[in-house]
Amino acid sequence: MKRRALIIHNPYSGRSKSKNVLEKLIPRLEVAGVEYELLETKLETEPSTYIQPRVDKSITDVIAIGGDGTLNHVLNGIHDCNVTLNIIPSGTGNDFVKNIDIGKSFKEQIDTILDGKEISIDVGICNKRFFLNGVGLGFDGQIVSDMLKKKSWLSGHAKYYYFVMRILSTFKSISLKLVIDSNQFNKNLILLTVANGTTFGGGFKLAPDADVSDGLLDVCIIGDISPFKRFLNIHRLSKGTHTKLNQVEMYKTKSVTIGPNPFIIGHIDGEFLGNPPFHIKSLPAYLKIRVRN
Repeated sequence: MKRRALIIHNPYSGRSKSKNVLEKLIPRLEVAGVEYELLETKLETEPSTYIQPRVDKSITDVIAIGGDGTLNHVLNGIHDCNVTLNIIPSGTGNDFVKNIDIGKSFKEQIDTILDGKEISIDVGICNKRFFLNGVGLGFDGQIVSDMLKKKSWLSGHAKYYYFVMRILSTFKSISLKLVIDSNQFNKNLILLTVANGTTFGGGFKLAPDADVSDGLLDVCIIGDISPFKRFLNIHRLSKGTHTKLNQVEMYKTKSVTIGPNPFIIGHIDGEFLGNPPFHIKSLPAYLKIRVRN
């Protein structure tokens, strides 16, 4: 079957890396005989209104060039389409691709697009919005909100870490009602992550045992910890060893319901989500994606 690709790229992602990626990708596609079309992201526009109409029956592959926010946007534009997703990460965090093997360099990633194998992975859905990596509330939701409001010359994990340190000691715990599968909880927490992938914020392994192919979501709950102990243990988040703390609870589940609370902010794949209520569930083997052989 002849391959035809829709290349969806964010021209502003990762300080405009996508132009450099396109200069390397397009000649390789042409030599391989893969036809292609180009489409720039419009992140303020509902993706189903302009991406989905471009994915007709002739399109076999979608190539997403950008960061985690771009991937989330593309996913929500193609979730009803019978195509294979290919990824060239060019954002500042690139957390989702830490869960799959597509190669590290642009050359290896293009090799994967041309010669890789197709697998099926899980995605999540929160209310009506799909996600690849996860939904976070509390501490990390507040960080995403602050990063949108306050400018910084930093990027990637350094930028996220800067905002972590800004609010680490002052963030107040919040009471939240949860249903994990059929079990009801009332938790006093500073962070809640419902994860399909392992890593958030450019390098924090909040769900170190998450697997995008197990049909389950990993839930990380960090309870109320004193400001001193927060600073003492913040390094654990990068290694995934925070799970050993008494204040941390981990669950594997098919679904999570989060009750309403106007005082807690959520993010989805690192993008602003707003306030709960949220109903979140796993969609097993929902998306075709190309990885290395």
